[in-house]
Amino acid sequence: MNREPSLSDIEVSRDRGTMGLSWDDGLSQEVRLDDLRRLCPCAVCEGNRAAQTTDELHMITADELGASDGVRDVIPVGRYAIQIRWEDGHDTGIFTYTYLRSLGTAVS
Repeated sequence: MNREPSLSDIEVSRDRGTMGLSWDDGLSQEVRLDDLRRLCPCAVCEGNRAAQTTDELHMITADELGASDGVRDVIPVGRYAIQIRWEDGHDTGIFTYTYLRSLGTAVS
C-alpha cells in the first residue's frame, strides 16, 4: 500500500517571502507566500477565483482576495494538512499535503 508523503518540517521565511517544505521522502520544496495566499483552497477564495474566470467584466483585486504574504501561524490539521493563519485575519484555508506538494518547487 502506497502512503502519501508527510511534511517533516516547515520553515517560513518572511525575508524571502517563501515557505520551505521538507517531506519525509527527502524532497525539499519552496512555495511563495503570495502564491499560497492567492491559491487558498477555502470556499470564499475558490468562489472569488471562479467569479474571476467566468465574469470577464470583474477582475478580482488583491484587496478582494485579502492578499497578504504575512503568515502569523501554521497549524497542523491531523496528519494530512496544515492551516495557515494570515496577518490579515484570513484562516479558513486547509492546505492538504497533496495540494501543498503540487504548489511547491523543488530546491536542492
